[in-house]
Amino acid sequence: MGCKTSILECMRDKVELEKSTSSETRSSLVTSDVTETDKEQSSPYLMFCERRLVTEEDDHKEQPQHKTDVLDIVGEKTPFEDNAHDDSDYLTIKGPQDVNAHLLTTSVPSIVKILLVFSKDDQQMEILATTASKLGWSVSVAKDAEKAIELYQNRAHELVIIDHRGHRAAEGDAICRALRSSPVHYNSVIIALVKKSYFMLADKDHIAALNLLETGFSRAMMECSHEGILINELVGIYTSSLLPRTQLAAAHALYLALDRCRDMVHVTNDKNIVQFLNKVSEKLLGYTLEEMMGRNLSEIVFYENFALMEQQLSKGREFEGNMNCKRKNNQIITINCRIIPFCTTLKKPTHYIYVYDTTYLSENIAPISPIASPLHPPLRTSILSNARKHSDVRSAISEGRRRSSLQKLHTLQLEAPITKVITLLSNAVTDTTNTETAAQIDKAIDILKTTELYVPHLKEDKIYNDPVATDLVGALLSQSSRTWDSRRSSADSARLSTIKPAMGPTNARISMKNFRGPQEIADILDSSLEWEFEIFKLEVLTEGRPLVFLGLTIMNLYQVPAKLNCDEKVMQNWLSIIEYNYISENSYHNSTHAADVMQATATFMQSKRLKEILEPLDEVAALIAAAAHDIDHPGRSSQFLCNANNRLAILYNDLSVLESHHAALTFKLSLSDDSVNIFKNLDRETYKLLRQNVIDMILATEMTKHFEHLAKFMNVCSARIGDGQVESYANSLDMSVVLQPDNVILIKRMMIKCADVSNPTRPLKSCVEWARRIAEEYFCQTDEEKKLKMPVVMPMFDRQTCSIPKSQIGFVDFIINDMIEAWDAFIDMPEMVGYMRQNYEKWKEYNEQGISTLQDVEKIQQHPDLHIPRLPR
Repeated sequence: MGCKTSILECMRDKVELEKSTSSETRSSLVTSDVTETDKEQSSPYLMFCERRLVTEEDDHKEQPQHKTDVLDIVGEKTPFEDNAHDDSDYLTIKGPQDVNAHLLTTSVPSIVKILLVFSKDDQQMEILATTASKLGWSVSVAKDAEKAIELYQNRAHELVIIDHRGHRAAEGDAICRALRSSPVHYNSVIIALVKKSYFMLADKDHIAALNLLETGFSRAMMECSHEGILINELVGIYTSSLLPRTQLAAAHALYLALDRCRDMVHVTNDKNIVQFLNKVSEKLLGYTLEEMMGRNLSEIVFYENFALMEQQLSKGREFEGNMNCKRKNNQIITINCRIIPFCTTLKKPTHYIYVYDTTYLSENIAPISPIASPLHPPLRTSILSNARKHSDVRSAISEGRRRSSLQKLHTLQLEAPITKVITLLSNAVTDTTNTETAAQIDKAIDILKTTELYVPHLKEDKIYNDPVATDLVGALLSQSSRTWDSRRSSADSARLSTIKPAMGPTNARISMKNFRGPQEIADILDSSLEWEFEIFKLEVLTEGRPLVFLGLTIMNLYQVPAKLNCDEKVMQNWLSIIEYNYISENSYHNSTHAADVMQATATFMQSKRLKEILEPLDEVAALIAAAAHDIDHPGRSSQFLCNANNRLAILYNDLSVLESHHAALTFKLSLSDDSVNIFKNLDRETYKLLRQNVIDMILATEMTKHFEHLAKFMNVCSARIGDGQVESYANSLDMSVVLQPDNVILIKRMMIKCADVSNPTRPLKSCVEWARRIAEEYFCQTDEEKKLKMPVVMPMFDRQTCSIPKSQIGFVDFIINDMIEAWDAFIDMPEMVGYMRQNYEKWKEYNEQGISTLQDVEKIQQHPDLHIPRLPR
């Protein structure tokens, strides 16, 4: 402890202190209520503590041989120290010397409180008080048992000295017993002050100190009137008794934390006999403390490759693996466990610490019946075994295969989250008593083992009985796959062998610097962030250029030119070239659709939730992606391009063909000329990040990834309840989870997806017009497929037979409803859900009224409430 040097320094401090306090009266040091604040100020004891710690460090520096001795015990040369990269997962054998000093276990009282119990003031009491005060300790004095107990219970003194001399011995014993009965006595050292003759009067065969220990005293101290001897005696008591008790109290706190932690912990001796187990162990395994203590742990916990484990532990290395643990009802559960060898003698391991990763199991595993025991297996086991006796041979083989696969899974050194999920489900199968539940869990495991967890499939229990709806949904969600047809001629793919050149003429840019359009344009742009925005009216007023007008308005509202550090003229030129490269002949995928998606995105970003989540660069990326997300769309689906051997399908390997083209062309055009390059003034890292965001959001509009994005979003941000309802986490949403980078990316994907298919959530007249336009585009594709004898992607979208109301009903049922309700729950935009439900009911009415074809829809649009202005064709 370095105590010897500390005592000498303390004595020097004492001499200096005596010089500085010589004018003070002796009686002032003896008080019954000395405040700790007074003693903490310039306390010699504090200096004593600091010097003691420094001296300890110096002592260690002077003894370098000590560290060598420890290494010699472990081995001649520790390869896992010299070659850390070869065996970095393992550590040398643990011992007290390897445990870092923590505040909890090294903290000492800021000031020692000492209680002197003397029935009368005498020289011995006064000199004890003086000596303790010189050490900076807080001294309290009591003259009787009642006062002693009162002071002790109020202040919980670390050190108590009771006068036990002569006839006061009986009273001293009584006071000691009274203090020991107090709940605060555990951390106190109680000393009996005895005469020098106390130890000489006893019989030679009797140890006098035993009487004191049995009474409750910690030790005895002989009376002494010499300050130098007493100060050394008190320092020795502090070092040998008070400090260890402080550390013991901290150990009790750690013990409590260990006992209450959520992971199962076992501690054994070197013979593997259980010395400690915490409460989780009883819950998981079913054995009580009495049943486990003193038992060999290998009877309950075992590892398949025992030789490997023993080899690692014998070298003083930690070992980690999946242990098979036998529960009290004889069931086996597999738990990942880390075993840490611990050495207290510096020669070989004296204890083994088993730490099991059981946080999930402790919350979800079923409790074990009290009647279960190794001799009497519980009823549930027999029920399960009887049920399996009646199962067929294939079921038994399947069970064996599953267990074999699980064992192989446990031997892997790498583990993914899905592996943990499968392991937990596999353990659950062994615990369940219900064969039907076990079968369902097995089915879930089989699904999780596939590599296409989010590949969309129509729900088996909700197959729509209308072929039009099924056709539409199937075409939207189908992956691109090449269909070979021997009837196709060599010229079949010529129709789309080329796409219209992307670059427009140099005079295609629209000069808006001094533009003074009709007041109607200005009026309608005033409502650019309202959900009822009349996009088709703007289309007519701008003569088919809504993206430039609306886009520039929204970009300025979000201060995009300033955030990109570009001139507004450059932003205007960029919008112009983007709009020029939309194909105006398309009935649906044109610049009006792009402007509509951009307007929806801008409106979404006005929500309080998205303002909390999105950074300024996120907003910029979202608006750019929305404006360009369908640029140069040919009015045909990706599947059509693949079937036609189109150059884009070949270029992008039939994968996300259109979306990849939209993203690539956006940046090709943007970087083609400084007059349109809105990214020109960004630094490299900002541009790279912005580009990644824009590309990611454009690719997210691919419908084949719809259910993947939706499922992930609902897992993070909302919970599905009841029949298609969504309960928002608005009041309890953990923003620390939402703001994780991957989740922010997911939210931006959902935002542009919802904007892209928001047509059914707009007011009825807009909803009907969008339905008419998309139907017309699908009909044109079907017409061309039939003309060129190509595979028909959506055969039910025949302009002669297709029912537009049915297609819209199916689209809402399968694609829109869940996504919009989840999005509304997240950003709180109820008007979307309101319009969607109203429109859905209206489509049902139209279907019942026999409205079906394009001509029928155009006829109902003649009604003033549904009339939409159109550009002349």
